[in-house]
Amino acid sequence: MESLAFLLVLEAIGILSFPLARFCAPRLRDGGYSIARLLGIMCITLVAFVLSSLHLLPLAMGMYAGLFVLGISAVYFIRRNGRDQKFSHDMVLQEGVFLSAFILAAVFLMHKPEIYFAYSEDFMDSAFLQSVLRAGVLPLPDPWFAGTALPYYYLGHLAAAALVMLSGVKAGIGYNLAVAAFFATAVQAAFGIGINVSGKRVYGILSAFLVMVLGFPAGFVQLLAYLGKTDIMQFYTFPGPLSEWLVSFDFTAAARVIPDTITLYPFYTFLQGDLHAHFISIPFFLALAGLCLVLSQEFTLSTFSAAILVTGFLAGINAWTLPVSLSLIALTGYHATRDKVFLSLIVLEFCAFLVLLSHGDIGIVDVGQKTGLSAFLLVFGGFAGLSLLYLADSHRFSREDILLAGVVIVAGVLSFSLHFPLAMLALFAVPFFARAWYQKEYPALFAGLALLLVLFCEIFFINDPYGPPAERMNTILKFYLQAWALWAIACVYFLFRIRKRVLVAAAVVLLAIMAVHPVCSVIAMPHAEYMGKTANLTLDGTEWLREQKPDEYEALCRLGAMAGNADVVLEAPGDAYTYSSRVPVFTGLPTVIGWRTHEIMWGRDWTDIEERCADVNRMYTGGEERSVLFAKYNVRYVFIGETERKQYGSDLENLTRYDGVSLVFRKGDAEVYRVL
Repeated sequence: MESLAFLLVLEAIGILSFPLARFCAPRLRDGGYSIARLLGIMCITLVAFVLSSLHLLPLAMGMYAGLFVLGISAVYFIRRNGRDQKFSHDMVLQEGVFLSAFILAAVFLMHKPEIYFAYSEDFMDSAFLQSVLRAGVLPLPDPWFAGTALPYYYLGHLAAAALVMLSGVKAGIGYNLAVAAFFATAVQAAFGIGINVSGKRVYGILSAFLVMVLGFPAGFVQLLAYLGKTDIMQFYTFPGPLSEWLVSFDFTAAARVIPDTITLYPFYTFLQGDLHAHFISIPFFLALAGLCLVLSQEFTLSTFSAAILVTGFLAGINAWTLPVSLSLIALTGYHATRDKVFLSLIVLEFCAFLVLLSHGDIGIVDVGQKTGLSAFLLVFGGFAGLSLLYLADSHRFSREDILLAGVVIVAGVLSFSLHFPLAMLALFAVPFFARAWYQKEYPALFAGLALLLVLFCEIFFINDPYGPPAERMNTILKFYLQAWALWAIACVYFLFRIRKRVLVAAAVVLLAIMAVHPVCSVIAMPHAEYMGKTANLTLDGTEWLREQKPDEYEALCRLGAMAGNADVVLEAPGDAYTYSSRVPVFTGLPTVIGWRTHEIMWGRDWTDIEERCADVNRMYTGGEERSVLFAKYNVRYVFIGETERKQYGSDLENLTRYDGVSLVFRKGDAEVYRVL
C-alpha cells in the first residue's frame, strides 16, 4: 500500500504539472509531458525551500503549499490555453514507459534494498533524508555536526523528502521508492528526448535504453576474458561455469579503468541504490536537455526562463552541474538566435575559471596521470564508435579528405608523443560543432560539448580535500556522468540519421557490446556480500538492520520516537564506510560528530573535528567535566551500542554510573540514556 500511495503522488504531480510543462515546452512533440513530472517536483521543492528558509511555514507545510501552487498553476494554464491541453498517444505511451520503469526499478530494489555503509554514500544520503523529514525550518542542520547548518548541497534530498512526506510512507521505504522514482522519471525524460529528436516512437525506446540503461564497453572485455580463459588488461579470467561468473561478476572493475578514479554511467548509479546527488541530478539534467531542444527550434522567453530555473535547481542538487548546464544554455541560445550576448556567458564562465585557477581551486593534471586511449575506449568506446558511424554515413568524400587525414595523423602522432592521447578529442569535436552551427543538426552539439568536457578532465581537476593520487577522482566521477548523458542524447540522433545497412549493423553490434556490463551487473549486485544482505524481499532499507542487529534496530526506533526533532544524540565518532554514525541515518537526529572524512570534504576544519572527537571521548569516559560538555553541544540523549562498546569497552561504566543520565531503554547490548 505504501508503494501505491507513493505512486499516486507521482501520478498526481505529473497530471498537475502538465499544463505548466506545455507552457514551457510547447514545441516538443509530446507537449512537454516527458519533463512535466520533473517540473512539478521542482516546483513543489522550490516553494517549500523558499517558505521554510524565510521561516514563513514549517517545511512539511511548505511541501503542501508547493503542491497547492502547482494546482493553481494548472488551473491558470488550462483556462488560458484550454484547447491546447490534449492528451496524445505519445503521452499514453510515455505513461506506460514511466510505470514500467518504476515497477521494474522497485522490483530490483526489493532484491537489494539495504541502506548500507560499506560501498556507497547510503548512510550519508539517508541521514540527509531523515534530517529533512525531521526539520522544522531550513537551513538544514548538519546531521553529523550538531549545532551547525549543513554546508553541502541537499536540494535533491529535499525533493525526495517531498515525495516521502506527501505520500506518508515510512522513511526507510521512501528512500528506495525515491530511487525508483528518479530513475523512472529519467527514463521518461530520455524517452521524450528520443521522440523529439527523431519524430519516431521506436527511437524514444532506444533513447531510454541508450541514455539510462546501456553501459561501459569494459563489460564486454570482461566477458572476452572469461570466454578466452585469459587475462585481458586489468580484467581477469574466471575458472567456473558461466552461471557462477555472472553471479560473481566484478561490476566494480569497469568503474575503475582510469587509475585512482571512479567512472559511472546512469544505470550503474541506479543499481547501487544510492540516493546521492549525482544520481538525483540525472533526470533534471535530461529535463534541461529537453528544454534546450525546444530553444533550438524556437527561442521563447518562457522556455529560456524554465531552462534557467532548472539550471539553478540542478546547482542546488549537485553544484558540479552548473558550469556544464550554463554552457549548454549559452551554446543553445547562440545556435537559435545567433545573438552574441549568449557567447558572453561563455566568456564569463571562462573568467570565473581563470580566477579559480589562479586561486588554486582548480589544479592541473600531471602528465603521468592522463587517461590512456584504451581506458577512454573502455568507458566511451561505444559512443565514439556510434559517432564515427554517423560521420561516415553522412560524409561525402572529396579531395580535401586527403588533407584532413594528414592533419589527423599529425595530430595523433603529436598527442601520443606528448603522452596526451586524448588531446585528439579537440579535433574529434570539431565536426559535431560544425554540423550544429552550419547544417542545423542541433543534437550534434551535445556530442561536441561532451568531448570538450572529457578533454577538460584531462587537463584540469577541481581541487578538493582528496590528495594525491586521487585528486581528480571527483572531477572524473561528476563530469564523466554528465558527459555520458550529453553524448548518449547525441548518439540517439546519430542512430536516427544512419541509413547505410552495413553501418546500421555495426551500430547494433556496438549497442550489444554496451549491454553486457549492465546485464551482468543486474545479476551480480544483489549477491555481493559487501553491499549488504536482507533475507526477505522488501523495499524497507532498514530491514537488514532489524535482521542482523535487532537490539540496535529497536533502540534506534525507540530513540527516534521519544526524542524531539532537534535533540542532539551522543554516539562514538564515525569513520567513512563503516558501521558508525548511524543515529542520524536511521532517526534523523543530529549527532556531535559523524563520518569525519565527509565533514572534511564538506569544508570543515580538521581542528574542529578533532576537538569534537576528543570531547565525545571525554563524555563517554570522563568525569565531572562531562556535564559541561553535554551543555556545550546541547546533548539530550546518549546512545550505547556495538560501536561504542568496541571503542570504549569497560570505560563506559563511568558513564552508566553517572548520576546526570537516566536509562530510558535497554535491550541486549543496546542502551539509550536521557541527559537529566
